[in-house]
Amino acid sequence: MRQVKTLALMITLISLLTLCSCRASKNSGEELALDIRTMLLGADQYDITARVKADYGERVYEFTFRYTGNAQEGTLEIIEPKALAGLKAKVSVSGGTLEFDGAVLDTGALTKDGLSPARCIPMLLSQWQSGYISGCNFEKLGESETLAVTTDISAGVSQRTWFHTQTLLPLKAELYEGGVMVLDCRFENIVID
Repeated sequence: MRQVKTLALMITLISLLTLCSCRASKNSGEELALDIRTMLLGADQYDITARVKADYGERVYEFTFRYTGNAQEGTLEIIEPKALAGLKAKVSVSGGTLEFDGAVLDTGALTKDGLSPARCIPMLLSQWQSGYISGCNFEKLGESETLAVTTDISAGVSQRTWFHTQTLLPLKAELYEGGVMVLDCRFENIVID
């Protein structure tokens, strides 16, 4: 009888430890997401180089952008495609167009909210700093250990970003409208001041 009680006690303790460790893992993901947010909120300026692929369904545009600024506004420069290299624009979360010597690059809005590829980086920065976090999961992205954080931008639009668990820097972000990916952003270089 004593062995049965001891066995029952051990099973109960193991179950409690398992539940506590599962809960700790969940909390550590949420805590890491908040650590990332705190780091990004403390930055005055970002210098980001990213490859951006905008999928409009019937057409796809690919760019390499360099963005210098903060979560509200900054300067965007096209690095690729070569034909557009050097085009610069002031962009913000609320809008912007790319102009150079009278030529305007307008790829159109990706979402019903009017988000364009040129506005994706300040929008992502804004979401990372203050967007409603609707999910976070530890995931492997290639060889990197990441925390995938999802924020809801509006009723039908969300973004998901994979942050490296050691550096806390973003590696990749995707933007979805109605569950369909409309933008893929892969970060090549990020300097946070």
